[in-house]
Amino acid sequence: MLTFVRNGSVQLCVERVGSGGRHVLFLHGWISARRMWYDVVEHLDHSRFSCHLMDFRGCGLSDRPSDGHDLAGYASDARAVLESIGAPVVVAGHSMGAKVAQYVACDGPANLEKLVLVAPGTAFAARTTQRAREAALAPYGSREKIEAFQRAAMRANVAAPALERIVEDALLAQREHWVGWFDRGRFVDFHERLGQIAVPALCVAGAEDPLIPPIRVRREVAQSIAACLYVALRGAGHNLPIEASHAVAGAIERFSG
Repeated sequence: MLTFVRNGSVQLCVERVGSGGRHVLFLHGWISARRMWYDVVEHLDHSRFSCHLMDFRGCGLSDRPSDGHDLAGYASDARAVLESIGAPVVVAGHSMGAKVAQYVACDGPANLEKLVLVAPGTAFAARTTQRAREAALAPYGSREKIEAFQRAAMRANVAAPALERIVEDALLAQREHWVGWFDRGRFVDFHERLGQIAVPALCVAGAEDPLIPPIRVRREVAQSIAACLYVALRGAGHNLPIEASHAVAGAIERFSG
């Protein structure tokens, strides 16, 4: 079921799957959309879980404004959807979405119950070079280059339909999203605030992640949040929601209690 949540002048698409009493809000990563989580949600018990999959502004079916394509803007999107649920929520974020989740959690939202951080972006400012920037932004608008870019981020073989979904979503993503997050959102540093996170957290890394190596995930995320568990999935890279969907779903089920 698709609904739309308003965040100021921006309408955000939220897809709800399941009717259970345990609510999970799924936040996708950069140049992605809610469909990144489809395989994970498929493995969850829909009689136990209510899954809320949102598209950030500029992605999927959400509005495409020219502004707000940074950490503050995406955090405001996540807060708007979180507040709309009106029940205790486990927030699960992947990559960019996990950095947004940490940022939101630092403020202690009333109905935030737990965090699941999957191949998370860290609260430290990203490090990059002009060459890396050009390589990351060059695939914009090119199906062939986007597919190569996504394959390079993964270590496990994935089903063709799952790969096609993430390629299509990257093709649909607004250019302001591509550039805004890469140039601004990634460079916000709030690691000194991580001690303010008061909810239990689970950090899931890909043991062969070429974008955010597990040693950084463990040091900069898991060890920086007081009540955080850490696991690394063997043979997996960065796109864990499709590379290791069954394992990620199992982690969410066990951690949600």
